[in-house]
Amino acid sequence: MAEIASEKRYCLKAFITDALTLSRLVAAAAILWLGWTVGRAAFPKAILLATAGWITDAVDGYIARRSHCQTRLGILDYPIDASLAWASFIFIALAGFISIRAMLLYTLFATLVTLWFRRKAVLVLFMRGVDLTVFYFALRDAFLYTLPLLIWLIFLAWLHRQRLRTETPQWLRELRALFWK
Repeated sequence: MAEIASEKRYCLKAFITDALTLSRLVAAAAILWLGWTVGRAAFPKAILLATAGWITDAVDGYIARRSHCQTRLGILDYPIDASLAWASFIFIALAGFISIRAMLLYTLFATLVTLWFRRKAVLVLFMRGVDLTVFYFALRDAFLYTLPLLIWLIFLAWLHRQRLRTETPQWLRELRALFWK
């Protein structure tokens, strides 16, 4: 009987992880909807939605790493993360912080270069550009709403400091090998 109970709990962890992953897709769609229908006035809400989305990313990663269950959406985790980042970037354009043309050109360039190299490291490079652009406008125009995200990012950097020390140089080496053979 104890085996059956632990098996149900085991599957519950996978369900929770998948639900958290899916919630980022919902947050991305909500951010796009706010940008399309409300625009700049919805910027604080979009920041809070993105913050909630990034918190779910860390939480579902934590649960998934400690669970031995294979999730259904685990293989889509990174594309869903990219959709949240890009939804925030598109919001910035729809809200008038940057031109839609600049957003489209950057997105097209990022897509073509990523498809050319077929490396996650290249997509990550372009996503950091998206993150920094969105974060700049968030700090500049909605600082108080950005504080929870800033605190969360500092906490995550501290929590994952060892991982950052090892994976960041690996990522930079991979980029250098791709672009400067």
